[in-house]
Amino acid sequence: MDIRDAISANLSHALVMELTVFDTDSAGLHDCAFRWLTEGVREYAGVGILQSAGRYRISGEGLSRVPALKPRGDSNRWSYVSVAPRDTFDVRYNPYTPEVLPWLKMSIDDRAESISVESGEFTAEGEIGDPGLWISVTFDEDLPEYVKLVVHMDEAELLDPERASDAQDRLLRSARWACDRYNVVFGHVSYRHAGEMTELERFLRGEAGDPAVNTPRWRSELRGYSWLMVISADVAVRLGGADALRDSQAFHSVISLPNGSLLLQATPTFREYRGPAVANVYRAVRDVLVTGEFRVFPPMPGVPPAYMVVLPD
Repeated sequence: MDIRDAISANLSHALVMELTVFDTDSAGLHDCAFRWLTEGVREYAGVGILQSAGRYRISGEGLSRVPALKPRGDSNRWSYVSVAPRDTFDVRYNPYTPEVLPWLKMSIDDRAESISVESGEFTAEGEIGDPGLWISVTFDEDLPEYVKLVVHMDEAELLDPERASDAQDRLLRSARWACDRYNVVFGHVSYRHAGEMTELERFLRGEAGDPAVNTPRWRSELRGYSWLMVISADVAVRLGGADALRDSQAFHSVISLPNGSLLLQATPTFREYRGPAVANVYRAVRDVLVTGEFRVFPPMPGVPPAYMVVLPD
């Protein structure tokens, strides 16, 4: 364990699962985004969380702050939608109710930079607490043929023995939901970094570590590798196909998807994705990884550890 890892060893960091969907039809991407933020949310949560409107009012332009949500009736759950429009630092909010869906569709059609649904349980004092559910979509104006579907979570959820099984089931369930319906051409689980970088991109200098540059290369190269990942059919062929990846012994499971992509899970649990397991995955896919000059970060408190990627000596 290096110095940075030692500093961060007892900290919990934010994780994301990101699934990249490709479609030359913008209407198809918009439909995918809308369903991810409605049906996908329900799949991940295991229950429907759309709230009845009641006294919650929807703003056609969005609220400037998180809506004032309070417990009522049998529900102890709060839920809201947030939209970060393009070319502005402004963020707009609305309650997550059936009445918000037209506003949600409009925000998607406008290709807002990001749109999120967050939900959780009220505190004992009736206040909004930490989100137990956070799902989003992101659009990049430089990548008009893509939408990225994202699940946000704290790594503690996947490390805590009492919560890990449920958290992992929800993650896998939502991944399969999206992969069985849409043209997912890449996917990864990484720490949440600025610019939506994979663990590998985080350590590459310049354009080699730029997700916007690497995303269109999905037919020939991987932006990175991780505990749970999706690789395209073209990349799978370059690696010898599903059987070759199973024979590599680097993966706990190799699942063929309807579009020809493969869903790969390195170890039975996220806790086990350390050391030799990471190295095995790296060896299995290293011939198709984006390449570039590596950079080493100075030790800084709070920085996510580097164990999910193999760094040069």
